[in-house]
Order: sequence, then structure tokens, then C-alpha cells
Amino acid sequence: MIQLALFALAQATTAPSPDDIFRQAQRVWQARVVPGYLSFRIDCENTFLASLCSETDRVEFIVRMSDGRSYARTVAAGAASKVLLRGGYIAGPLDTPLGFYRALPDGSASPLPSLPPNLTADPLQTIATVTASAEVYDVLLAGEEFVGERLCYHLVLHPRIDPDRYPLRALWVEESSFQIVQLTYDRPYDEKHAHALVWYRFAPIGPAAIWTIVHIEADATLREGSSTRTERVVDDLNDINFPASVPDAYFDSELPPAD
Repeated sequence: MIQLALFALAQATTAPSPDDIFRQAQRVWQARVVPGYLSFRIDCENTFLASLCSETDRVEFIVRMSDGRSYARTVAAGAASKVLLRGGYIAGPLDTPLGFYRALPDGSASPLPSLPPNLTADPLQTIATVTASAEVYDVLLAGEEFVGERLCYHLVLHPRIDPDRYPLRALWVEESSFQIVQLTYDRPYDEKHAHALVWYRFAPIGPAAIWTIVHIEADATLREGSSTRTERVVDDLNDINFPASVPDAYFDSELPPAD
């Protein structure tokens, strides 16, 4: 019993602190491989392009990761494809950012006003400002949880300053690798949306095991006069792959809205 108690004490004293877990997770995140292009499919109704397609449409997005410009087209068996976006920037459910964008060269705001500030040179590493310094947050260890089959540290984050600029609220960090398996952030939006709470889940995809978003959830609180209501979106990114090359014409210019 004494030996068991001493072992437990040793484990407790050598376990990383919440701040150390967060910093190590940032280092691992920043080392993730960034592909040249990312392609995936998602229900159109759960994207900002919903007004341009039917309720049953699936949309294929292709993102050029060097600058975040995107191409989107409908995909349906036996139906002609319709191009919805060429060279624009994408958003996810309820206008939540998927993170594939850069700040404008002059340092001004991102092309979509709902997107969080871009704090790094690479668009894949800007998701939910996860690369923000640990000193910005009070980081607490809420416990250990499984996300799928991955045992994770569950970190809860409280911004010490400017919660709109630092919206990250929780991380699930795999204990064995310090990969970020899931994150949550909170963002205010336009006059219609009081705020949205968004979850991203990540997984390694393909032979190269490139970590990318595989699942999105969002709860948006909408203002309606003096009352509010909550809308929820849950969706998976399917048919994820990383094309070796894509025609530059896909990203040349944005298409005008459909009639």
C-alpha cells in the first residue's frame, strides 16, 4: 500500500501542468503538415452558400492552402455540377470560420467579418486562434476524457483579456502525442447572432496522416427582438483528400451570387 501511494504521488508530481500541456499542444499544432490543397464534401445547407443551392445538395470545397482561396461546386449523382464559389474564402456552419484564410496584406480585417483574427503565417494554423500564447489564457485541467478512441487532457481556457480576440474555450489534447483532437471556441457575430459556440474535431487523414478537420458542431444564439433562440448544426467533412494539383482558374475570382 505504501509503495502504491508513493507511485501515485510520483505520478502526480511528474504530470505536466495545464500550461505545459497547452504550450506543448501549440508546438505540435504548429508542426502539423500543411498540404497544398484540401478537398472535402459537406451538406450545402450547413454552409454560408446555402442560399445558392437546394436543401439536398452536397458541396465539394477545394481550398488552396497557400492563400486560403477556395472553390466550391455542387455534387450530385446524375446531375450537372454547379459552381458556387471561385476564389472566395469559406465559412462553415452558421457562418463559423473553418480557418482557411489569411489576413489581408495591408493588415486589415479578414474578408469575412465573422472570422477571428489571423495570428500566424499559415491559414491552417489560425483555426480558433489556437496558436495564441498560453499567457493570454488561464488554463485549467478539467480531467481526462476519450474523444473517440483517443485519451485526452481536457483543458478549459478563460481569456484574461479581450475575449473576442481570444475565443478559444476548450482543448482536448491527446496524452500520447499532444495532438489537438478537439477544440471549442466562442465568437460574437453580426446583429442577428448574439454568439456561437463551435466545436472542431480533428483526425489524421490519408497515407501521410495529415491532421485536418473531420467534424464540426455549432450552437448559435440568435436574437429575435427581445428574445433569443438557439440553432444547432452538426456535420462531418466527408471524402477528404489532398489533391496534388488544381487548376489556377478555380481560384481566380469570386462568382457573383446566383439569381
